[in-house]
Amino acid sequence: MTTVAIGDIHGMYDMLDRLLVEIDAFSIRERGIERPKLVFLGDYVDRGPDSRRVVRRLRALQGEFAVCLRGNHEDMMSRCEDRSIDWQRFILNGGTQTLASYDSHEDEFENDRRWVASLPTSYEDELRIFVHAGIKPNQPLAEQTDATKLWTRDEFINFQGAFPKYVVHGHTPTFRRYSPDPGSPDVRENRCNLDTGACYGGTLSAAFFNDAEAKPFHTISVT
Repeated sequence: MTTVAIGDIHGMYDMLDRLLVEIDAFSIRERGIERPKLVFLGDYVDRGPDSRRVVRRLRALQGEFAVCLRGNHEDMMSRCEDRSIDWQRFILNGGTQTLASYDSHEDEFENDRRWVASLPTSYEDELRIFVHAGIKPNQPLAEQTDATKLWTRDEFINFQGAFPKYVVHGHTPTFRRYSPDPGSPDVRENRCNLDTGACYGGTLSAAFFNDAEAKPFHTISVT
């Protein structure tokens, strides 16, 4: 089965819609590719204007053909049960836009808050681990913590060696770290970064994977 990983959406529903159309079109053009499995890498909410619509779309897709991972922004959303410091942290990191997208749908927000809290922090196949932020170098996969998978950055991004499996991730926009083309996925020998800054005027990106090699065999970016 072909697997397609999708980077940080951050409330950019129209870009998500265009990307899913492009994924379907490529799959149809390429004979032999059946309906791919989708793996969403987290950060569906905050900063962009349509977090509610993004979550609605992903919940409809979730199941046999789609895996939704928790990102650090979903983690912050899941913890904002009252006007506590967790609520303030959520607001200060783009939660204002998320709440505006729900407007009068308070019950729906609460239901979606519980849904994002239930999401896993990683997904694995034979060759790869899919995770929001990354993993700790030189540590077995079974020992990786949720905090690392949701929040790690410099220690992971700067590591040049081999990980236990090829890592497919988002979280660190490509324009913040050296990349040959910040508007496209940063594909390296040990990892692939799919956060191409959709909510910062960049693109929303996806990468196609098969069983032949760990690295992607095709990528798509939309504006």
